[in-house]
Amino acid sequence: MTRSKTLTVACAALAGLVMLPRLAWAFCHELDVVNRPGLRYVANASRPVEIEWFGHATFQITSSKGTRILADPHGRDDLRWPPLDQHIVTTSHPHGAHSNIWMAKGSPVVLEGLTRTGENWQKIHTTIRDVAVYSVPAYHDKSQGLQRGKNAIFVFRVDDICIAHLGDLGHHLTPTQLKLLGKIDILLVPVAGGMFTVTPTEAIEVTKQVNPRIAIPEHYWWEGGADQFAAGFAKVKRLNGAILRITKQDLPPPTEIIVMTWEPR
Repeated sequence: MTRSKTLTVACAALAGLVMLPRLAWAFCHELDVVNRPGLRYVANASRPVEIEWFGHATFQITSSKGTRILADPHGRDDLRWPPLDQHIVTTSHPHGAHSNIWMAKGSPVVLEGLTRTGENWQKIHTTIRDVAVYSVPAYHDKSQGLQRGKNAIFVFRVDDICIAHLGDLGHHLTPTQLKLLGKIDILLVPVAGGMFTVTPTEAIEVTKQVNPRIAIPEHYWWEGGADQFAAGFAKVKRLNGAILRITKQDLPPPTEIIVMTWEPR
């Protein structure tokens, strides 16, 4: 190999190394770029992503590198609180049951989907540690926020797995919202219905719109609250606990419903 060719190969290799972090943290609506041959980022499969439900709409998502995300922290004394420090906290809207940021220990980066008054969306599109996170504007009702205000959907790309937390979604998703979401692997979908979020029947329809590999029902607080939602799907798995550990390679074909065991404090 000539000296010039050696230099060219070395420069190309260096460029590839520089590019890897960006690919690793790409957003889920950019998968058409990330999935090009030769540009695929391979996630670290040595440790699974961990998703733990703390009741209501509160989840802790932990990457293989130990980055912890706390989504929609509740403020209830009858539900469990996470004992570990958090790195990222997200709130879909400023209602108390979804925005108790004081639940989070440590010194996390707080990403609020709406302004403090709830009148406007915040534009979230960032990378923190090894996690890409962005928000998608939505509403708390079917009247574009006239009844219960706005809502922000958060999407996390963790170890090459795209996870969407719908917050207090109150309507079907529009084509624009689906495009902004991107290809979702795991959907955290509210099923309480009626006054607070989409109904169980609407939650089934929203899930089929998104077509995730896994959907986890949440935002209910009674035994059997997810049964009507789960009945709309052929594949249902019930966990003996409130933690799902999974890698990209272990994701099933669309769509498997995973119902976590209800665990009060």
